[in-house]
Amino acid sequence: MKTLKKIWNWILEIFFPSNLKCIFCGRDIPDPKICYCDECEEKLHFENDKRCKLCDDILQGDSIVCDNCKSHRKAFDRAISVYPYIDMVKKVILKFKDSNAKYLAPHMAQLMNDRLKQTDIEFDIIIPMPLSKKSFSKRKFNQAQMLAEELSKLCNLPVETKCFEKVKETKHQKELGFFDRQKNLHHAFKVTDKTKILNKSILLVDDVMTTGATANECAKELKKFANNVFVITFARKQSSSKIKK
Repeated sequence: MKTLKKIWNWILEIFFPSNLKCIFCGRDIPDPKICYCDECEEKLHFENDKRCKLCDDILQGDSIVCDNCKSHRKAFDRAISVYPYIDMVKKVILKFKDSNAKYLAPHMAQLMNDRLKQTDIEFDIIIPMPLSKKSFSKRKFNQAQMLAEELSKLCNLPVETKCFEKVKETKHQKELGFFDRQKNLHHAFKVTDKTKILNKSILLVDDVMTTGATANECAKELKKFANNVFVITFARKQSSSKIKK
């Protein structure tokens, strides 16, 4: 059955190549090296170019750090994202995660790698945001791991998937307030092999950052042994400014 599915996917790719369609709207694109069309590119930028130097949220005024990072010190050294979490980006992420559109992973990773190149972030290893056993059983794959593996090919740096785990089932963060988010994530993650990350600089990979609470809790655990933890996500939910939908 798996062999037949692979053959069918191969046939579909010949006649309907996924790398010739915009990943956001499905329009034909002339250059297979670019995964979005001109129309979508115009809509995808953060509304404000000024972004927090720590978490990538949109800034107001002349500050270089957002109010949230000033009030609540982050454990991660820096977090960056490719796009704001607007509707067209959300649809791609949901398609990737919930509709098993795994062909999107290389395109998303390429855009994440392009974003990394705009920074001075340096790292030794890549670690995907881990899923709980229950979530993995339901979805059958870890979307963050797929992105991390594709990034690894582009960066030529190793991915570690066995040294860091989610050991506690948690409620959905979006259902909780700020302080409940922190409590919900307490002791949810654990380093299971410190030798893999000892004195290393880590790039933690995920699809979306909302408040940064999950990334922050991961960084706390990882930095018990690692030197630095940087975070990259495909999308960032903005809290400081309204963005165009």
